[in-house]
Formats: sequence, C-alpha cells, structure tokens
Amino acid sequence: MNGSTIMLVALVAMMVFIVVAVLLGRWLLEPVNRAAGHLNAPTRFMLTDFIWLMIQLQVMLGLVLVQIREQVPQTGQFIILSALGLPVVILWAASVSVVSRAGITQPLRRAALILVLVPGALAEIMAVPLLVIGGIAAVTATPGDWATRAWSASLAERILSVAAATVLVVLWAIALRWMSFWVLAAPVAAAVTAEAVSEPTPDARLS
Repeated sequence: MNGSTIMLVALVAMMVFIVVAVLLGRWLLEPVNRAAGHLNAPTRFMLTDFIWLMIQLQVMLGLVLVQIREQVPQTGQFIILSALGLPVVILWAASVSVVSRAGITQPLRRAALILVLVPGALAEIMAVPLLVIGGIAAVTATPGDWATRAWSASLAERILSVAAATVLVVLWAIALRWMSFWVLAAPVAAAVTAEAVSEPTPDARLS
C-alpha cells in the first residue's frame, strides 16, 4: 500500500473508533449503567474486589514480562510495568464504582463485571477498527506487501479470515451484552423496576 492509502486507512479507522467507542460501549454496558443511574448506591470495596485486582495485575505482569524480560533491562522493565499497571488499577477502581452504584453485592457477579465485562467491552471497542484496517488491508494488498508476506498471498483466504474474525467479534459482543444483564442480581433488577414504576408520569405530576 502506498502512503495515501495508509493515511486513508488511518483516518477511517480513527473515525470508526470514535463512533464505535461511544455507541458500542453504551450498548454493551447499558443495563449496568441504567441500574447504577437508578440506584446510585455509594462505592463500597469488598475484600474479593482486591483479589480480582491481584488477578488482573498478575495477568498483565505475566503477558508483558514474557515479551520484555530478555530485551529490556530491569530499570526499563520497572518503568514499563508501572506505566501499564496504573491503567489496570484505574480500570479496576472504575469497575468497582460501577458495581457498587448498581447495587451488585454478589462476589461472583462483581468478578464477572470487573474481570470480564469491562475489559471485554474495551477489547470489543478496540477490535472494530482493527477489523476495518484488516478488511481494507486484505482487499488492497498487492504482491510483495506485508499483508501478503505475513498474512496470505490469496485474496480469498484473507477475506475469509477477516470474515471469521468479524463473526467472533459479533458473538463476543452478544455474550457481553448478555453478561451485562446477568451481573444484575434479581433484587437489583427488581429495585430498578420498582423505582421506575413508582416514578410519577408527566400527566400525574400535572394533575
């Protein structure tokens, strides 16, 4: 691909990312966000929440150290791990705030949101622009390009792999949407429903 094509791909990917980040994020987490908005319970940390944080940090450390252990000195490793650990802690704290405001107290459901739902939603948002870039690269690649060397020289195989990845992303989005409903325990859902029913309608307020 030439320079103009690369710039076009980057521009399209940026536009898609902005739109998808807003729409897809709201759709995936809508049930939990709605419950948090209705109940607005105070943020409360449970002991198990810190266990989930340790798991997230351990996964991050394991994945990163495998890549940098031999190439980066210890001082550089410490800087890299600290820079990556901070977003993990921030994401964990935001997730705890959401589950608390939504009134979710069951450890298993809190773990599902903290460990799977929120990180999975972020991964889903990131996957869409990557699919767009991959689709454009698969169609526009010419012999000798990086896509044909590292991917496949066959156009049909490249398109098929992008289509398979798209199906996986869609199925993952559906699973996350279902999980967003599941993490809301029955008492929480009942409380949200009762509060919504008890709110007077505009006609009732006027009368």
